[in-house]
Amino acid sequence: MSDSSPLQSALGKVRAHGLRYSAVTVINVVIGQVLLFAAVRLFSWGTTWDTDTAWTVANIVSVSIGTLPAYYLNRMWVWGKRGRSHLTREILPFWGFAFAGLILSTLAVNFAANLTEVKIVANIANLVAFGVLWIAKFFVLDAVVFGRGHHSPDEVDDEGADTVRHTTLHP
Repeated sequence: MSDSSPLQSALGKVRAHGLRYSAVTVINVVIGQVLLFAAVRLFSWGTTWDTDTAWTVANIVSVSIGTLPAYYLNRMWVWGKRGRSHLTREILPFWGFAFAGLILSTLAVNFAANLTEVKIVANIANLVAFGVLWIAKFFVLDAVVFGRGHHSPDEVDDEGADTVRHTTLHP
C-alpha cells in the first residue's frame, strides 16, 4: 500500500518532469506562433481566400509542423526516451492531443478572426485553446505515453525487463 496521496503523486510528477515540459512548451509556443504568423501572411497574400480560410489553413499548417519538434523534445528531453518510437503507445496518443488542439485552436482562431480585425487576437485565441489541453496532456504523457513503465520495444532487454535509460540532452 502506498503512503502517497494522489496530490503528492501529481506533485512528484511535476517535480520530475514539469520544468522541462514547461520549457518544451515555451519552445513550441514560439515555434507555433511564428509559424502561424508567417503562414497567415503567406496565405493572405496573393490569394483570394477570405480571412477565415487564410487563418484556418495557416493554423493547420502551423500546428502540423510544430507538432514534430514538440513530440521529439518531449520524448527525448522531458522523459529521456531513446530508440524507435512506438506507433500506438507514443505517436498516436501524442498526435491525438495535437489533433484535439488543432480542432480547438482552429475553432478559437476562426471565432477570433470573425470577432475583430485585430490580428493578435487570433494568435491569443490559438494560445488559449492549446492552454486548455496543456495540464491534462502532461499527466497523460507521463502516465500513459512516456512515463515510467512505458518504454519503446528497444528499451526492453532479452528477458523482457525494462531497461530505462535516463539521459539528458546537452545543448
